[in-house]
Amino acid sequence: MFPILPLTGSMPRAMAGKPPYAWEPDKGAFIGVMKRSGDIKDIVWFRGDACYVFHIMNAWDDGSRIIADVMQFDEPPLFPHPDGRPTDPAKSRARLCRWSVDLAGSSDRFTQTYLDDLTGEFPRIDDRRAGLASGHGWYACANPDGPLFGALSGIAHVDGAGRRRATWLLPDGDSLSEPVFVPRSQDAAEGDGWLLAVVWRAATNTSDLAVFNASGIDAGPAALVHLGHRVPDGFHGNWVGAA
Repeated sequence: MFPILPLTGSMPRAMAGKPPYAWEPDKGAFIGVMKRSGDIKDIVWFRGDACYVFHIMNAWDDGSRIIADVMQFDEPPLFPHPDGRPTDPAKSRARLCRWSVDLAGSSDRFTQTYLDDLTGEFPRIDDRRAGLASGHGWYACANPDGPLFGALSGIAHVDGAGRRRATWLLPDGDSLSEPVFVPRSQDAAEGDGWLLAVVWRAATNTSDLAVFNASGIDAGPAALVHLGHRVPDGFHGNWVGAA
């Protein structure tokens, strides 16, 4: 799958003193689908409503359909319109959304269905299920009772249909980024393991490594490693076992 979304780059626009990257929703959104064994002449294109996505939770084949669970923005943060006008902050928040591409149907459109209204980003799964239907997903989320555009200050756990299984929220002012799943063993069942997240503590300007039981994050961390200093925010991480 190749998502083509209407955030454009233009050198002439930049040289004219306008935004080098800008949001142009009139161009719409497209997904190109190509067989793994194919080449560009085999690509089939599908159209959708204008949106923006930084991160994909997972994608898989479902018979004649391709399903992708993504963190979708109605409008992107950080990037203005071509004339410099900012995008709408109310639309510049990501939510878990399911894209469905019907390869056997007669429509050239893909569907976009929000699975939750919780603001979040940086989704992860048990990586052993990458490219396969998965029953567990996690992402960094905002406090639903806090400011709409507050920092990511919690973790959400969802099932394979995107239904929220649990959330865990930090105290006001603290924040975190992408959680990382670690299987309990190589042959453990999907979702049986640990979730790691680096937490920034506002009051002390230090960071902790929080370790959760991945299937019970609402119980809070099973262990906290006090690092004693601030770990600068990072977007992504991975666990690499010793063996």
